[in-house]
Formats: sequence, C-alpha cells, structure tokens
Amino acid sequence: MDSEKKDVINESDSDSGDIVYVSDNKIEARPEKSADDENIVKKEKKSRKKRLAKTSRSGKKKPHDKKADDKTTSKILIAIMMVGFCLLIVAVVGIASTASQMKKSNNQTVDTGAPNVQNAENQQNNLNQYVQTTTLPADIPVNSGSDASADGSAAVPSVPQSDEQWLSFFNTAVNKLKTDGPSFTKAKQTVTSDIQLSNSLAQAYVSAVKDKFLSDETVTTEIAKGDKASAVKNVSPDGAAYVSSLSMSDVKSVSHTSDSNGNYVIRIDMKDAESPEKSDAYGKIFEFMLVDDVMNTYAPDIGATVDRANVSLQYSGCYASAVISKDGKLLSYETRVNAHMILKDAKIKVVTTDLDATLASNTTYTDIVW
Repeated sequence: MDSEKKDVINESDSDSGDIVYVSDNKIEARPEKSADDENIVKKEKKSRKKRLAKTSRSGKKKPHDKKADDKTTSKILIAIMMVGFCLLIVAVVGIASTASQMKKSNNQTVDTGAPNVQNAENQQNNLNQYVQTTTLPADIPVNSGSDASADGSAAVPSVPQSDEQWLSFFNTAVNKLKTDGPSFTKAKQTVTSDIQLSNSLAQAYVSAVKDKFLSDETVTTEIAKGDKASAVKNVSPDGAAYVSSLSMSDVKSVSHTSDSNGNYVIRIDMKDAESPEKSDAYGKIFEFMLVDDVMNTYAPDIGATVDRANVSLQYSGCYASAVISKDGKLLSYETRVNAHMILKDAKIKVVTTDLDATLASNTTYTDIVW
C-alpha cells in the first residue's frame, strides 16, 4: 500500500465492534453502520426525491388551454344575448301595452260638448276645430289662408273669430279689385224715389228737377284685366288707392253668412250720417254726394240758388256687401248709398221753395275674373 493511503485492518474492536483504519501510522476506529441505519438512509433519500419531484411539478407553469378559454367566452356571450333578448321582449310588451291603453283612451267619449281629448299632439287641433264649429255658422267653410288688411291691421286667422277680423278679411278681399287688376263689370244705378216741393207754384218744375238733378239711370262700365288705372278711377271711392279702409269705429255692424256654394257673404252696415265729408267714414268706402256737389253742380244745373247753411244731406241704411271665395278671392261686390237731400229756401227760377228728395245709388261689380 501507498503510505498516503489508509490501510484497513480487518479486525474489530472487541469492545465497540467498530472497523479500525490504519493510516500514516495512525489507527482510527469508525462505527459500523447497522441495517436499520441503511434503511433509514434509503427512506431519507426516497423522501427527498419525492419532495424534489413535487416541488418541480408545482413550480412548472402549465400550458395555456385556448380551447377552454374559447368555450368560456362563448358561454358568457350566450348568457349576455339571452339577457338582452329577455329585455327586448319586456320592452316590446310594455310598448304594446301603452299603445293599447292610449287607443282605448282616444276612443272614449267625454260628454262635455267639446271634442274628444286625444293625445298631446292632437289637442290643439281639436281645440281649434271646437272653437270654429261653435262660434261660426255650421255651413261656413274654412278659409285655408290668411291675409293682412290694407290699412295695416294684423293678419286675420284662417276663419275670422270676431267682427274686427271679419272686417279686416273683407277689406283685404275688396281692395284686390284695384291692386290685383282683375277684369269686371261695373253697373251704377241711381234711383229717385220721392221729390217734394213746399211751394205749389214750384210743382211745374218737378220734372225738370228730376231730369237734371236726380235722373233714374244705369251706367255700365267694363274694366279689362290688368287695367289697374281704370279700376282705381271707376271703383268707389273714385280715385282712391283702396276700396275699403274701414275700421270698427266707422261701422254700425259686421255680419257674415255663407251662400249655397260655401262662399263667405259679408255685409258691412254703416252708421247714419249727416252731410259727411270725404275725410269721414263714408269717404273710406263710398262715392257719395257732398254739400259742395249740391252747391257747385246740381243747384246751378236746375237754375236754383241756395245758401250753404240751408243744404243738408242725411244718409241712412247704407251698406257694402261682398261674396268672397274660400281662398279669399272676391267674387262679387255691391254698395248701397241712400240719401235724403233737404234744401231750404231754395230759389228755382222765380219761385222760392223747400225741396226734399230721396235717392238711392246702387253699384254692383260682377263678372270678376282674376
């Protein structure tokens, strides 16, 4: 043996039973391992291996399972879709129920004399219809348009609701006879119904007075379409830009009805007046006799003279009437002027007498073509 190597002496210590090693002249005794010790060591090693294997398995990351994730996502989407479908069914059922309740409510009749109360969208229309049918004659049609009057008053509604609105509607329609230039026929008739002279000696002059002063005749004038200048000259008030500029303070009353064709028939009755001037209410619609006309024209024509203070013209029962279509177009127009003329202490030829005469002037505008 090499000197550095240990020698084993196969001898056992008699006391301990240990194996004796001899090295470098030294003797070492090491205890001998028993069978139980060997089993313990083996079990220790086996247990250590199991722990290492377990630690290795627990620390190793498992591979990602994509198929499992896809299945989970699909299940979530299906659940969301089912919830949405249920909510949709609930909403549809709720809407149908609400519509059914509204329909039942609309079909109910409230016995109040007013129209049925429907949904919020139709309430205002029903109210307008109720007002129209309860404040106007049933046979008057509804005018679809609205116009402002020529005198600057506010626009009237489709169907006027007050006398002021009816007057404004009337003004607008008749003024178009001059402004819009339709063709038409004018017929003016002046009728003397009575002449009285206080002096019997003047009776011989009655025929002359009637022929010259108050003749019965009808004058017809044709106005061509577009001839606005002739319309302004021939439609009363002659020469004015308007046909009527009346306001409610000028008139006695405003009435309205409808004809068999459903057109509006509007009549304006004027207040009685004595010796009116052109600047008065009569001058806003009529062509009529003035005191100046008597003094400057008619009296001289019959050879009579009279003081201005002794001339009186009393007007009563005067009116204007128009038929107007549903779209606001004038179909016919008429004016009526009744005057009672009184001359006191008039000198006719060589006779002094009082003169009373009643005359009526009726003017119609027909065959209007727009």
